Amino acid sequence: MSKPVFFFVLILSAFLALRLGIFYSSKTPYKEGERVNFTSHVLSEPKVYKSYQSFSVETPDGDRIFVKAETYPEYHFQDRMSISGNLKFRLLNGKVQILTMDYPKISLVKSNNLQGGGLAVVNAIRQKIINTFQTTLSKDSSGLMLGIVFGIKQNLSSDFLNDLKETGVMHIIAASGMNVTIVAGFLFYFFSLVLKRQIAIFVSILGILFYAMLAGFEASIVRASVMGIIAFSSQILGKQQYGFYALLLTGFLMLFVWPKYLTDIGFQLSFAATAGILFIPTLFKKRQNLLSEDFLTTFSAQAATMPIILSNFGTYSVWSIVVNVLVLWTVPFLMILGGIAAIISFIFEPLARLVLYICIPFLVYLEKTVGFFANLNGKILIENVPWQLSVSYYLFLSSVVIFSLRKNNE
Repeated sequence: MSKPVFFFVLILSAFLALRLGIFYSSKTPYKEGERVNFTSHVLSEPKVYKSYQSFSVETPDGDRIFVKAETYPEYHFQDRMSISGNLKFRLLNGKVQILTMDYPKISLVKSNNLQGGGLAVVNAIRQKIINTFQTTLSKDSSGLMLGIVFGIKQNLSSDFLNDLKETGVMHIIAASGMNVTIVAGFLFYFFSLVLKRQIAIFVSILGILFYAMLAGFEASIVRASVMGIIAFSSQILGKQQYGFYALLLTGFLMLFVWPKYLTDIGFQLSFAATAGILFIPTLFKKRQNLLSEDFLTTFSAQAATMPIILSNFGTYSVWSIVVNVLVLWTVPFLMILGGIAAIISFIFEPLARLVLYICIPFLVYLEKTVGFFANLNGKILIENVPWQLSVSYYLFLSSVVIFSLRKNNE
């Protein structure tokens, strides 16, 4: 890193620290027994016990609340819900004070951030696509397609959701940076065939923004969209080698505008996974010809996010990497075919249904693979991961990566 870049990062860090300090110091503290009503999403996969389930949510001010609820209905990671209840203060491990809420009134909120205003047309387009998918494919297959293409977790059975969770591939039905990468790559390839390169890049940026709207402005999609736009803009400027700088700038922008993302699990996973994919493959530079790209990408993302997953989800599947390698190759095909079907559904719906029929073999393969490994019971349960262990893990991983980079540059 050159000195000008270093000082620029230092200045941005100072501004960000000031912004976070003002945000967290200006929050009104909650009181014991205070009744609150708010809408939030589940921050981590709920832990289900014999008589109750527990999970965490976030208040509009960014405070995390640990919720204890009835075992039914069963909730899942990123479910959006309206919550009403009384707050309690408790000591975690006899040391850290946390906010809790026992058996509050909960109602699920339909995942739709596109209501009213100038986005009504986009909302109508989104609903049309959902209806086409659901009336063409089976319940799990349509839910899987909507999740893969748009991050819409509708119509999936609880059994299949549990299988996805058990095998560590829940991320394929969550709106993520992979979705934006595939969409941007496909749009750029298509438009570069008929347009000049810089115009194709500009149109691709517009396509990214439109896709973000269709995906309901999910936080992970917004993050990935900002980074994708930065990456494409850098191509227009002829600076294509600064992926890490794009990641840092994305993180800065997201946290500066939405400081509460600092404690958002989705933000942490997205940032850590992207950094892992950028740097960890350098450890295997001499063996990259022997290892598949899917394996390296999956392993890198898993290695970079493992402490976050273990701390917030409490489970880890020993089959996670294997299942990811076996099924991830289908995701780009399903993304592209699903995107084509979504577009064609507004022109000639029978043709869109035909494209969706082509997806069925991929969907059946994915469902059967996930179901097979879920039945092998390779889940490891972890109740608590000390923060000191997570910090030590990342310090060690960073040291290994830095040493590898220096060695490769010699």
